[in-house]
Parts: sequence; structure tokens; C-alpha cells
Amino acid sequence: MSHRSACALALLSGISATPVVAVTPVTPVGVESCDAFLEAYAQCAASPGVPEAARPGIRQGINTMRESFRDSVLRNEAARPTVAYQCAQAHEAVRKSLVDAFKCDFPAAPAASQALLQSPPPPPGSPRATARPAPTPEAQALAKANAYTEAQNHLVRSHPLEQQLADYRRDNERVLKLGTNFGANAWYHFGIVDFDGVIDELEKAVALPGVVPEVDAQTSRLLAALREVNPILKALTRYQTTREFKEDGFKFAREQHAILVPRVDAAAKAMDAYGTALFEREIARDELRLAALPEDAPARRLLSTSLTLRRAVRRFEALGPKADVAPFLAALGEVSDANRHLGTVLDGMSPKANSSCTGYTDTVASVIGHGRDVARDIRAKSDPSQPAQRFNETYNRSVRDLESCHKNESRVRPG
Repeated sequence: MSHRSACALALLSGISATPVVAVTPVTPVGVESCDAFLEAYAQCAASPGVPEAARPGIRQGINTMRESFRDSVLRNEAARPTVAYQCAQAHEAVRKSLVDAFKCDFPAAPAASQALLQSPPPPPGSPRATARPAPTPEAQALAKANAYTEAQNHLVRSHPLEQQLADYRRDNERVLKLGTNFGANAWYHFGIVDFDGVIDELEKAVALPGVVPEVDAQTSRLLAALREVNPILKALTRYQTTREFKEDGFKFAREQHAILVPRVDAAAKAMDAYGTALFEREIARDELRLAALPEDAPARRLLSTSLTLRRAVRRFEALGPKADVAPFLAALGEVSDANRHLGTVLDGMSPKANSSCTGYTDTVASVIGHGRDVARDIRAKSDPSQPAQRFNETYNRSVRDLESCHKNESRVRPG
């Protein structure tokens, strides 16, 4: 489950179509269905409907799959039938996802590949093949989504960009204006950490086989934004650490300021859009899981409370200085009811529920309280930023508490 930033969302605008780009020739896998799949995948990546920012990530994924397929066959020739079947299976699944997402030109699997799907390879251990069965497209998508979520959690914990940018502006406003005229003891402060670790995580996640159509495009856009701002963050960190501002009278800092701010803003918006895509995917998934659980099961009550809280977060993100807070307050009321029912179920469990689960209900109650403080300040036309920050921080703590509850109490896991 991913943590969210609690600022108002600013979704990225659409990226205009660009001309078709030629694909560089590559060494084939040597398995007909794999080469057909990867050629069709590359043709989609070069289509005008695919955003330019998404193409590097897609191409990297294609190259990773090509090397993986080729390596599997080179290491074990007996795996060739399984690899061929895996490629034919992936062709169908990936084509559907990307055509739905981008309306790209992704040719259908050739007849030979389609024939493979009618006769799966023999199971492992049979005389004809000893390779492990290929992961299903669903399993690949789940693994990829989990990797995306880990990267998102890293981002939220280590890069609160909006706060870091506000601190940067506050700490350096007078220095950037006055430079050496501010005095000999003037200091340049820079605390926005580079994104090396996150970029590495995202690149590895993108390279995993499988597609997550709700999130893949936003991931590529986020990677592009982080790669663009990262060199500036490193340069300004070195500039502060080496005290170069004492030698050049803050010249480099002033030059980079006009470049830094819009790129950090763009990265923050890309982070929000990425987090939103993961958040909405999780809600849709958990709504389906909720419907399959028995009415009075502890797992259903816990999942219901979590879902109701996340729907309230949606309302929170729609708030503005002059917003009607009634829908948000109504959503908080629903969270309160769900949390009360959850507490009753946990209290009635025998043996007693793990304390991490009761701790979750306490944290949810705090989220509700901070949310009502936000609504109060908006109604009073006063500044809601402090309770909003507490709402955000407490909500993120509730996510961690929910993970602990699932880890420590098997009876509340949705399965």
C-alpha cells in the first residue's frame, strides 16, 4: 500500500504526439514468438500515440526482456518451448494493455505464436522440458506494481519536495537577491537531496516484465522529471558543501535558481500524478477484494475502514481555500462509523487481536480529528496548513500501522 502526499493534486497535462522514431536493429532472441513479440512491442513504442517521456522506459523494458529470453535459452536449450510459450502469452497480454493505454500500433501475434497458446509446453520435470513455468501476466503485473509501490514509499519518506522547496526559498531569499551585499557571514542553504536511489529503484521496476497500464505511463513521466532535475540538485549540493558561494559571491546559485524552481515543481507534480495512479489502482483492487469477504469477517471490517479512509483522502485533496467542506466532513463521518465497527469487531476477537490492529484504529481516529480541524479552519477563513500537515502525517502513519496489523494478525488479512 502506498503512502500519499496530502497536497492538492496537479495532474500532468497531455504530451503532444511526436513523429515515429526508427528502431535501432538488435540481435534477435532466436525464438520466433519472442522476436515477433519484441518487434511488435518496439513498433508500439515508436507510435505517435505513445508519449515521448514514456518511450525510454518502454525501450529499456524491451531490451531487458530480450536479454532475459536469450539468456534463458542459452543457459538451457530445453527451456526453449517454455520461453516460446511465455513470449506468445506475453504478446497477447501486453498488446491488449498498451493498445488500451496508448492506442499504439501493436501488431497481433502471428499465427505461429497463437498456435503455441493452444498447446502449452509440458510441465516441469517431464522428459520434454525442465524449465520453470513462466509467470502469468497477472503475477508479473503484481510484482511490478509492488516494485512501483516500494519506490513511491521511498519517495514520500525521503523527498517531501514541496516542503523542501519552501525551505529553500525561505532560507535563501535574501541571499539570492543581495549576494555579497548581504554581508560576509551570508550563507547559502541547500537541502534538497538528489534522486539517485529513487531513480535506480524506478528503473529496476520499469525493467521488470509485465505491464501495469494504470501506472506505467506516469512512471515514465516521473523518471523523466527526476532525471532532468537531478544534475542540478547534485551541483547545488556540491556548491554548498565546498562553500563555493564564498568565492563567486552567490553567482552560480542565482544562475541556477531560475532553472531549479520550475524543475522541482515539475518533479513534484510528477510525483503527485504517480502517487495518484498507484492510489487509485489500489482502491479499485481493494473494492473487488472487499466484495468477496464475508460481511462480519475481521478482514472485511479492516479493509472497509481502510477504503473509507482513502476515499476521505480523495475529498481532502479536492479542498481549496474557499471549498465547500461538507463532502469532506461527510466522508470523515463514514470513516468514523467504519472505524467504530472495526473497533467492536477487534474487541470481540478471541484470542484478543494484536495490539498493532487496535493501534491502527487509534491512529485513524486521530486522522479524523485532524481532518475536522482542517474543515474548521477553512470555514473560519483561517490558515489550514498546520492541521493539513498533521492530517497528512497521521494518515501516512495509519498506512504503516495497517501494514503492521496485517503482518502481526493473520485473522485480519484479506487473503
